[in-house]
Amino acid sequence: MSSACGTQEPTTPSKDSLPQITVDGVAIPEKDLANELQYHPNENFAVVVQQAGQALVIRQLLVNEAKKQGIDLSNEEEAVQKVVENNISYDAPNDDICQRYYENNKEKFMTMPLMEVDHILLAAAKDDIEGRDAAKHNADVIISQLLQEQKHNEPSSFAALALEYSACPSKESGGNLGQLSKGQTVPEFERQLMLLSEGISDKAIESRYGFHVVNINRKIDGKQLDYNMVSDKVRSYLINGASHLAIQAYIQSLVEKADIKGVPIKFDEENVHI
Repeated sequence: MSSACGTQEPTTPSKDSLPQITVDGVAIPEKDLANELQYHPNENFAVVVQQAGQALVIRQLLVNEAKKQGIDLSNEEEAVQKVVENNISYDAPNDDICQRYYENNKEKFMTMPLMEVDHILLAAAKDDIEGRDAAKHNADVIISQLLQEQKHNEPSSFAALALEYSACPSKESGGNLGQLSKGQTVPEFERQLMLLSEGISDKAIESRYGFHVVNINRKIDGKQLDYNMVSDKVRSYLINGASHLAIQAYIQSLVEKADIKGVPIKFDEENVHI
């Protein structure tokens, strides 16, 4: 078996020097690799190169198989898909399997909470360490003041503080963001927001924009969806999973038989692209 199975770590490539990749003696053009990089964003350039190189290797393996199987390559995309379709098989889940998956994963099949939210954004750029430290400190000071007002039943100064300190246009309406549900704000803010109960959060929420002082005016919890409402979604999810595993197994079998140089192949659910 070649080092294509990922047992050897490559040297870290520079942006000016891309690896020479070959698949069974067929060279992947450097311009193709350079073009593929844009589709694999990552802060670590070595990871970008590995993922881009792997995608091109898999593509070349499937093109090679199409040639062996006499499949017309005038439309390469269709030829690659036909190779995959002709060489994978899996059992479609029956209703018992679908229902069992639903029963074991009910938390995945709920409506999202609906929240009415006020916030104060203490803005700081993602790469401004000192600025983010200052924003976090200011957010903590504001939260402390708001919690003290709440403790002593004093009128809340949230709207006034939003107007004075928030970097969000919502400051003009007391920091009010209206009703929020899934997908209406950035993911890192949403994930933390959905865990909060009604009232002022005793900790600031960090996002790419800075730190947020948050008040949940009202929260309507998500409701459990009945199986008959999501059965098609469950079946589709399980079919997609079975199909992906079958494709991965087929591609891994091609990799193990191939002579691949210049890039390690690493298999997981996220990085098999055809």
